[in-house]
Amino acid sequence: MLPGSRAALAALLAIGMAQGAAAQPRQAVHPGTPQPDCERMVGFDRNVVMPGYRAEEGGQAVCIPFMPTAQFTPPGYRGDFHADEFTDARIRARYVACQADAGCLAAARAGATTFTSAERRRTGTVDASGLVDPQGAVDLRAIRRPAFFARWQEPIAAAESRTFTVEFTVPRDSYERLHLNRHDPIRLRGWYLEGQGIEVGAGRRRALVMLNNGGGNEITGIDDPEANGVTRNAQGAFVPDAAAATRSEQPGMRHWRGFAAALNAAGFDVLVSDRRGNGISGGVSGFNTAEQARDIWRQLQQLETGDGLRMLTPDGQLLEGRAAGGRLLAGMGAAGIPIVIGGYSRGSYTTAWAMHQNFVEDCNRDQPGTACAPPRGQPNIRGAILYGPNAGGLGWRLAGHDMIEAALRTERNTTYYPDGEVYAGIAQWPALMVVKGTYDYVEGLEGSFAAFHRARGLREIHLFRGPHQLNTQAPEAMRIVGERMVAFSRAAVLGEPAAQGFREPRDLRDAVLASTPIWGATTGAVP
Repeated sequence: MLPGSRAALAALLAIGMAQGAAAQPRQAVHPGTPQPDCERMVGFDRNVVMPGYRAEEGGQAVCIPFMPTAQFTPPGYRGDFHADEFTDARIRARYVACQADAGCLAAARAGATTFTSAERRRTGTVDASGLVDPQGAVDLRAIRRPAFFARWQEPIAAAESRTFTVEFTVPRDSYERLHLNRHDPIRLRGWYLEGQGIEVGAGRRRALVMLNNGGGNEITGIDDPEANGVTRNAQGAFVPDAAAATRSEQPGMRHWRGFAAALNAAGFDVLVSDRRGNGISGGVSGFNTAEQARDIWRQLQQLETGDGLRMLTPDGQLLEGRAAGGRLLAGMGAAGIPIVIGGYSRGSYTTAWAMHQNFVEDCNRDQPGTACAPPRGQPNIRGAILYGPNAGGLGWRLAGHDMIEAALRTERNTTYYPDGEVYAGIAQWPALMVVKGTYDYVEGLEGSFAAFHRARGLREIHLFRGPHQLNTQAPEAMRIVGERMVAFSRAAVLGEPAAQGFREPRDLRDAVLASTPIWGATTGAVP
């Protein structure tokens, strides 16, 4: 994934490099976490030396690096620091003090401005087919379908005969209404892949996986595997390659589409659409992940009733309203069909908020003073897949991100990062899968591991040796990720205590050493 906004990309890389620079040899880890015993250089997108754990592979010693954490529990602190100190109330209280400090306030507001900016849309810039006006009325037949990607041998092409192009109608988010004075509805567009049902004994059981794209990702964007969007500069560092934009609209999206294809081939229905503010969907801002979580409930309701829904069937019929309602979801309705919600990067934030809204409390942090409602309580939500996540919330991010989030909520009516309450609430989710590159910059690996341990039911953590972005990941490693998503989703739907093939790690070192022994394109298996 390369974020759609150059400003957002620059900000994220700057944040990540700061975290990477801190990840020097023998970086401190939390008490109880095994101490690193080696160090090594990683390529894209960190280009720094990181701590790691030593393993014997292929007859030689290999150092497997991991991203260390950014914030530590203060000495003598009593309580759950990463949850308790990063709740909505606590970050708002600290922001009052931040506003009295010119430096703190300027940094917080600069970050908040970045995370309410519009992102460039790329679909249709390499090949004009599929170019639509996301803000206007769209002929659904103009939207690219899975068969379009057969020319790059993408597995998603096999789902053509099962794919419905779908369009949902949703309201503007708080930022657009209150700051941009826009009140007209917007449309979210994407695909619904009908499944045959997962095999259960001699029969089949229908279930749905809802996938939420990463920041700037566009589900129908071209991804030429020979133009992955990365080059090496004169200093030897791996950096984004602007020239790749002439061949790839969305480097790495073949892998995300590959996960959808794997789930569908295993029998699952799959819904994946561009999030608001991105790709072929309408809207300006793509950063209010709590509002995007509400879009999940809107999509489900519209699939059931047809109110606000349009679709193009595999055989070319255009359906709208009541004619479209009830056509999908295997006829079971929004609260009937078993559902697993998944998301990548920013889409994982959306997923986390949706789980919180359903199982813990339904809060609107965009509007100060709004009381939280009870959880939605849909029993058919069976679990969550968080890929490349900030699963541990604000407490496991770099210091200062909490003030950016506080500025977003108080001054821009936008909820972006999951907070300490979402992190604490994982214990009430029915199932959780964390998928992550060992040197993913979004949060230290200890944060993701801590979130994994919060889960009390079915849980899995799957690590591979790569960065956050999809574009330089090894295809075989991503194929294995798809397999694990299928195994986890199946176990979640069937209520099984563990996914077939998963072994619970004893500690962080054990989890790192169990990572898929295939390296990203810019980092090799050196001692």
